[in-house]
Order: sequence, then C-alpha cells, then structure tokens
Amino acid sequence: MATEKTLNCGPCDYKHETKTAVKWCTECAEALCLTCFEAHRSLKVSRNHNVISIEDIDALKGIMLDISEAQRCEQHDKPSEYFCPLHDEVVCIKCIQTNHSQCTGWLPISEAADGVKSSVTKETISQDLEDVIRNVQELIDNHKKELIANQNACKVLKGKGSKVVQSIIGKVKDLEAEFVNTVEEQEKDISGKIGSRIIEFQDKLKKIKDLRDKLNGIESYASDTQIFLGIRKISNELNDQTEEVKSVTEEPITILKELQLAVPFQTFLSEVKLLGHVQNDQKLIAFQPKTLQKVQSHVSVPVLKPIEYLEIQNVLKIIVSKSQTKNSKIWSAVVLPNRQLVFKWTDSNNLVIYTSEGEFVRYQPLFGNVKYMAVVDLERLAFSYENSKVVGIFNIQTQQIEKTIAFMENCYGLSYDGRYLYAVGKTRILCVELAGDLACISAIPVNTNDVAFLSVHRDKLYYADYEKQTVYCSDKRGEEIWSFNNEIMMKYPIGITTDQYGNTYVTCADSNKVLVISDDGKRFRELLNELAGLKDPRAIFYDEIENRLLVCNGKNGKTFVCTMK
Repeated sequence: MATEKTLNCGPCDYKHETKTAVKWCTECAEALCLTCFEAHRSLKVSRNHNVISIEDIDALKGIMLDISEAQRCEQHDKPSEYFCPLHDEVVCIKCIQTNHSQCTGWLPISEAADGVKSSVTKETISQDLEDVIRNVQELIDNHKKELIANQNACKVLKGKGSKVVQSIIGKVKDLEAEFVNTVEEQEKDISGKIGSRIIEFQDKLKKIKDLRDKLNGIESYASDTQIFLGIRKISNELNDQTEEVKSVTEEPITILKELQLAVPFQTFLSEVKLLGHVQNDQKLIAFQPKTLQKVQSHVSVPVLKPIEYLEIQNVLKIIVSKSQTKNSKIWSAVVLPNRQLVFKWTDSNNLVIYTSEGEFVRYQPLFGNVKYMAVVDLERLAFSYENSKVVGIFNIQTQQIEKTIAFMENCYGLSYDGRYLYAVGKTRILCVELAGDLACISAIPVNTNDVAFLSVHRDKLYYADYEKQTVYCSDKRGEEIWSFNNEIMMKYPIGITTDQYGNTYVTCADSNKVLVISDDGKRFRELLNELAGLKDPRAIFYDEIENRLLVCNGKNGKTFVCTMK
C-alpha cells in the first residue's frame, strides 16, 4: 500500500530484502524495484500489466489505494468475488447461495469490471458529479441572491419607516429609531444564517469537486477492477454528500418582506407604543438534483426487478378536494421533484396541490381547460388541453406558460424522457425535442385512436388501447415489442406508467383494478382492487425518486399513495 514515505519493493520485502521501489503495478497493486520490474516485464503473465512510475503514485491516493482487490464479505468472511446487478452489491459465493439465491444476472467481479474504461459507467458518474456540482452551485447563487434581496428589503423597509416618521412629529421619532434597530437586528440575524449556509454549501461543493478530480485521475493509472471499485466508492461518497446538502435545504430560510403599520394614524399619538413590525416570509430553496444513476450500467446483464418481488409497503389515502362540477373526474396526476402531489379535475381551471404527507397546499389557477400533465423538470410541467392541438410548458415558480407547441392534431396524454416530449395524438404519437426547434415535430406510426395516456421509459413507449383492452410496448420508431391483454382482469385499461425497472402499471377503469405487467409483457399481477377502495381508477403516476405509486379514483377523489418495496 502506497504512503507518503518511500516505498519499498514488494517482492524484495517478501524475501526479507530492502530495496527502494521505482515502479508501481496497478494490476498487482505492488511496488517494484528496477530489478523486479525487469523480471515482471519479462514474464508472460505480467508483461502487459499497467505499470506506472512511483512518482505518479499520487494519482491513486485517496481513491484507489484503500480499495483491496480481495475484499472479504463481512457476513461470511469469504472473498467478495461476485457482483449482483439486481441489488448493486459486491458479494461472496456464500451470499450467492443464500441471500441472493433468487437473483439473476450475477457474475464474477472481473467480468463486471471488464470494459469499464470504455463503458458509459465513468460518464454516468461524471454526469452525476456535474449535476450535483451544478445544483449545489445554484443553491449558493440562489442563497446569495436572497442575501442581497434581504439587504435590499431592509433598505426598503427602513425607507418606508422613514417616510412614515417624516409625516409625524415628536414621539414618532423615538419609534422610528426602535423600528430601524429591529429591522437591522433581524437582517443581521438572517444574513448570518444565510451566510453560514453558503459556507457549508461551499465546503460541500469543494468535496464534490474533489470527487470529480479523483474520478478523472484514476482511469490512466488503475486496473479495471480498481476503477470499478473506485467508481462505486465515489458514487457512495457522492450520495452521502448529496443527502447532507439536501438535509440542509429541508429547513427554509427567513426572508424580510414588508412593513405592517401597527394602528391607524388617527389614534397614533395617544395609543401607539410601537411603529410596526417586520412581516417575515419563509422561502424553501430546494435542492433537487437528478436521480443519481446506477454505476453498473456497463454490465451487459440487464438490471430488473421481477414483479413477483414488488410489494406495497404502506398506503396513504387522500381525499382530493373536489371540483364543483358534479360529473368531474380526476383525470391526470403527477408527483413533482419536490415531492408535492398535483391533481387535475376535468371541468376545472385549477390544479390541486398536496404535500407528500397528504396535506392540502393550494389551488393553482390555470388558463384553459388542462386535461393531461407531464413533469418536465424541477420547475416546469407540460400541459395538453381539451380538444386542442396546443401543448403548453408551464413554469410553476412564475405561474406562467413559458412556451407553446403547436402539433398537427389534437393532443392527449404526455410523457417526457429528459430530452423529447411525447404526446398521444388523435391517430399517432407525436414527438418534439424541447430544447430544439419546436416546429420540428415527428410522428411515430402507432394507432392511437383509442389511447388516452402513454409512458416513456428509456428506449420504449408504453400505451393502453381501452377499446381493444390491450397494453402495448413499442420502440421509439413505433415497432411493437410486445402486447398484453386479459379480458377478465383488464377491462378498459386507460392510465399507464412505468417504474425504473421497466415494469408497467395500468389502471383498469371498468374492472376497478391496478395491474402491473412485467418488463417483457409475459406476466402480470394485481396490485390494487375494489376491496382496497378502487372505483373507476384513471390517473396513475410512478415516482421513481421516492418509489411511490400514485393512483386516483375518477369521481370520488380518493387517492392512494403506495410506497413500494
């Protein structure tokens, strides 16, 4: 193991000889003197090993040299020589025979690490690092803006106080001084807290950048196995740093807002003892990076979760505040990245927003009769409207439509894959790149005459034909991959969503059920039924961040938030 001290040759140490090392073999994880290096290079088994100068050993410090090539299982005290992609764990042979006996796709760690340098794994963790760095930097920038805004608000409030004081005489002068002192003390206290947050975020940002530097430094100097294990270590540390930043932002900051006068001026001189007080507001600046991607993505074995292992851990039931229209239905529902639940009743010009714990937040007024929704990012939703060819991109923060997209036919269900927005058209599925030319719209040739919703997962499209009572999975060119129907269990399938494993969840309005279909379309299970309270279910959404399934009854407003295990 390398240290800051002079390294001795490993083979010579084994022979109880002391020689200074000049090379380091990343494959053997051993230091070599010049003589042993020549021997090492001459042997067939080791001549192609990656050997670096001992001066370059700093490139491996802190990330590779503390990872043993022969990790041992803590539970069974055996070498951890296998990788289970289903659970994303390095395991031993005993684990394979016991805890992971039902898992598929496990393979030797050497095979899992094969090709890691040329795989998307490094790029995946690089993207995660850059995303978290960008989000933390945005947190710092936003907090600095609020710091300035609070300072400006303080000036405005003092100015307002001065204007009031200037119109009065005598006793008001003393009250002005007291008010100004109160505002300044609050601004100082708030600024101190925000400043402390900024320092904490800067420290986290530095640590995350250090992880990026470590990642960029290991590829040229380490073995495939070391890189694989190193990347996993970086991924774990990145998750820790991300959770720490997220925990800080869960507490809102205090914001100076406006002056509120104490009493009417008519009775000021005789009764008022206080000029006023500062009304503060609470503003939550969310930390919501993208879901960190799995680092084993280069492994050729697909990572799946069989539907037989799916389990509803608990169910939160909510009665969503109902529209005034008697025949209105909850038609669409989504979960925002900040975990809020958003519902849309037909024949209503409002969104209904709840917390993840089921507490009512507010009504969000809209222009036009929005019917379908899709989450675009932290701040934006995509809307389609009743009997309209237009899709709007709505900013939740500004409460404004940022842009509109004119499609060639009426649009219904929407789904966004991070780059392209997909819409169910009257006769086919339509597609547009949100960051590109919004006039460049492509059509996917699938029959959507009797389709309301769709879901996009990776390179596949999922949709339900309620007349044919069939669920379809196709590629993004429209070529069918599989179809599924069951005339007894699946009556009037309409709402559809997918989880991170490619399993498909369908609401069946006439049979009052929610079914889950396996990723290959060959198996299904009933998750919820009428006994659980389902009645005419339509809207459904899978929240991959929290592993929750949101299911809504049509007319009575009853909603089920199912935490999946």
